[in-house]
Amino acid sequence: MDGGWVRLAGIPGAEGAWRPALGTTARVLVADGHPLTPALSATDQVIARVDDLASRFRSDSELSRVNSDPRHRVWVSDELAGLLADALHWSRSTDGLLDPTVGAALLAAGYDRDFSQLAESSSLPAATSGPAPGWRQVQLQGRVLTRPPGLSLDLGATAKAWAADRAASLAGAASGGSCLVSLGGDLATSGPVPAGGWTVRVGDDHRGGEGQPGQTVSLLARGLATSSTAVRHWVRRGTVLHHLIDPGTGRPAEGCWRTVTVVAGTCLGANALATASLVGGGRAEALLGQFGAAARLVSVDGRVLHHGGWPSQGEELAPLAAEAGR
Repeated sequence: MDGGWVRLAGIPGAEGAWRPALGTTARVLVADGHPLTPALSATDQVIARVDDLASRFRSDSELSRVNSDPRHRVWVSDELAGLLADALHWSRSTDGLLDPTVGAALLAAGYDRDFSQLAESSSLPAATSGPAPGWRQVQLQGRVLTRPPGLSLDLGATAKAWAADRAASLAGAASGGSCLVSLGGDLATSGPVPAGGWTVRVGDDHRGGEGQPGQTVSLLARGLATSSTAVRHWVRRGTVLHHLIDPGTGRPAEGCWRTVTVVAGTCLGANALATASLVGGGRAEALLGQFGAAARLVSVDGRVLHHGGWPSQGEELAPLAAEAGR
């Protein structure tokens, strides 16, 4: 298909396609015979825009230019201001478990390029950066961003999920039908929910399909997101590292969960809660309960906890008692 999209086959009641994007995989489904091509074009536009805005791996992205700007106060675009406001909102809402000031910690851990290229530098030692400066160091008033010079911002916990929400909305409008967009396993939907919901496979790796232990569910909510330490990891001098940073230590989080999946009214909300829950470890259930969120949590030893009404039907992993995850 045009634009590098490859058609997906065997999807009952829907047409779909996938392509590489944002260092991961984009998938688009359109239900009930509505045209797929306009949905793909709309998704392409959103993917290109979020990469222009928030990529840490492009020196010409707006976020990279902001991070390298030596001034204490800078003006940002309306769209980047919106992404920063989202990140700061979820920092407040998760009591700092999600923190956009972990950019230096990610660099110190070695996550300084697209994930597919990290293996090339696996022999390098991991540096240490100490605790993140903290989201309270960042102030946003309209389009005016104030932060200490040299503070490195990262929007990995929010920007891709925002893009999934945006792409689903625009793709649905363009096709005129129900639409599902997945960006690296961050899922957003728009339009009427198909009869019985969207069939979604949940596991450690969104690319694993039926070949990995997991659960197939019917998605009725607008957003679903998974955060996991089981897939995006690399080795530095014998130390296994991953991209989910504990702001309190500046090191990859070492909690009791390896994977957390959350459903919510938006993909952005789902991903923020999934990331914060994985980083928070034993604090996850209280956080999820605060938001009334349904979630599937997989412990580091491969047992599963269904929280807040998440269905247990079709689960392929052994259950974990709630108190054992704390």
